[in-house]
Amino acid sequence: MKYLGFKDEFFRQSGLMFIGISLFNLSNLLYHLFMIRALPPIDYGHLNGLIALFMIISVPASTVQTTATKFVSSFQAQNQFGHVKSLLRHLLLLMSTVGLSLFLLITLGSSHISSFLQISSPGLVILFGLSLAFAMVIPVPWGGLQGLQKFGLLTLSLIINGGLKFALGALFVFLGFGLLGAMSAIAVSYFVTTILSLFIIGVSLSKEKVAANQEVIPKGSTLFNILEVYHYFFSVGLALLCFMVLTNIDLILVKHFFTPVEAGYYSIAQMVGKIILFLPLPIVMVMFPKLSSLEGQGEKALSTLGKSLGIAVFLCGGAILFSLLFPSLIIRILSGKVYLECLPLVGMFSINMALFSLTLILLHYHLSTRKRWFLYPLFFSTLIEIGLIILFHNTLNQVLWVVGIVAFCLFVINFYLAYRPDQSKRKEEFA
Repeated sequence: MKYLGFKDEFFRQSGLMFIGISLFNLSNLLYHLFMIRALPPIDYGHLNGLIALFMIISVPASTVQTTATKFVSSFQAQNQFGHVKSLLRHLLLLMSTVGLSLFLLITLGSSHISSFLQISSPGLVILFGLSLAFAMVIPVPWGGLQGLQKFGLLTLSLIINGGLKFALGALFVFLGFGLLGAMSAIAVSYFVTTILSLFIIGVSLSKEKVAANQEVIPKGSTLFNILEVYHYFFSVGLALLCFMVLTNIDLILVKHFFTPVEAGYYSIAQMVGKIILFLPLPIVMVMFPKLSSLEGQGEKALSTLGKSLGIAVFLCGGAILFSLLFPSLIIRILSGKVYLECLPLVGMFSINMALFSLTLILLHYHLSTRKRWFLYPLFFSTLIEIGLIILFHNTLNQVLWVVGIVAFCLFVINFYLAYRPDQSKRKEEFA
């Protein structure tokens, strides 16, 4: 019965997080759907380009959250709350410094950035920098809450973040602030959520009754733990950064090489692909811990991977078929209008993002087994995609073909690395 109670708590907490993440993603989707309808294609292209850049730059912050969760959870299990506080203080100072530095650099270079992205308002870029500064900090309290298993509070923070972004964005645009209002909503939502999350994690730590059995941290042990933290998230950070660049750099380069109108059409069509890209995300969320617990059991791990890929192929295949048969319906649902220029792009976007979606599953398989060889093709594929788009960008379809070829090759390489027969005989880790 005790084991059953643990299982019940585990599934309850997992369900709670699933609801929170789903509502967070739904709020982001509603934000984009509203902006597609409320803003002209050129303005939405500007907004989507900045959001794509935002996602790429904020990848290291996501890595910090994953790492903070792992070590906070470990310290809590050993009743070492002194280590928890030291770790979170260190990460908070580090990420606050990073966030402030990014904001100052972006503010100083706002005119150059706006010129590169063909954005007329440097103020929009400054708001982007402010949003990014808070986005660097917020993974620290979120990682702390997740590590302390305060899933209800973490879910609340996620919902507030997504809800504020959508509600304020709709309000500001409705009041006539346009593109500046849309970006201001992102900045305000991250500011409010960061302050709230820091307050919540502070209260949560203060309520832990650890004074009687909290150990004094030996001299130098905090330094050792911090060095271990940095070593741990290197491969995770590199993998996430490369993947974000692979799936977003095309939009940024299109913003640079094409007219604002063409970039706007490209952004609208990209929305279809992004939905397919993150369609199997719940599979990754379930698969990753299972694979981690099966480390060293090759056949069982590959069996779990096979099931995950099978479900993802089914979901992505259905989405691709629907997008090929009804592209105009999809564009109308997303934007409220049928932009004929977007229709030829929808099918190719769907196929490309489906390939990247399957690759994401394979990347998490490699990360769960602590393999490192996959980082080499991932890194070089990122450079190759950037280089090929710079060389071949006569049309939007040509850009999509470049992305598709890179996505297909990367999937084949990672599939081979996962299933090659001699994988257990080769060394997969760096020294």
